[in-house]
Amino acid sequence: MHQHRRRAGGGVGRKPALQAAAVGLVLSLAAVAGFVALVVMTQPESEPVSEPEPVIVYDKPAEPQVPLYRQTDERWGGLPYADADLATSGCGLTCAAMAWEYLSGETCTPAMLLNLVGNDYVQAGQNYMPGFCEWMCAQDDSLDCTVLYESAVRALEESASGRMVFGTMSGSLTYGGREYGGHVVLITENLYGHITIHDPCEAYAVALTYDEFNAVAWDYFISIGRG
Repeated sequence: MHQHRRRAGGGVGRKPALQAAAVGLVLSLAAVAGFVALVVMTQPESEPVSEPEPVIVYDKPAEPQVPLYRQTDERWGGLPYADADLATSGCGLTCAAMAWEYLSGETCTPAMLLNLVGNDYVQAGQNYMPGFCEWMCAQDDSLDCTVLYESAVRALEESASGRMVFGTMSGSLTYGGREYGGHVVLITENLYGHITIHDPCEAYAVALTYDEFNAVAWDYFISIGRG
């Protein structure tokens, strides 16, 4: 009878290989787990989504602005006025139109005001500003106007209080600017030391400091407003 002999080492040699494979598998799984953990840990944190700020709507209307009209505007510059035309002699009427539009809240171009008053407030070929002021007060009894005065300090104080101030001047309004023999401008604002003037011969508002304002050769002033 033949006896089967187990070969020396039969089956024993496979155990180390299986163990090694198992250890390798465990190490691979551990490496994968570590990589996944590293990826998770290194992902940037998402920033919290902020709620959009609410839109605030103000129902208070914006403050009215003083318009800037030019007496030389081609739409009305050639209209007859004060023995000439608006482009030549209409500085006072143009300033009055600006002030009245601001005070009344209704559009009033120089041509529209000319249709309303004609040459009623022209004296010796010159614009008579007290007449324009009295006309505006007659249209709106909440308005009041001053008499003519010469104090530049008072003019600045009244402008700072919100009144429209007409100023008659000669020479230049700004250093090196246009020269006038006699001219009417409208002082519209005096805020924090900055004085805004609407010159009916300029396309843009003129800004002056106190020193520059006092350097102008002013003749007289008259103001109109409420209170």
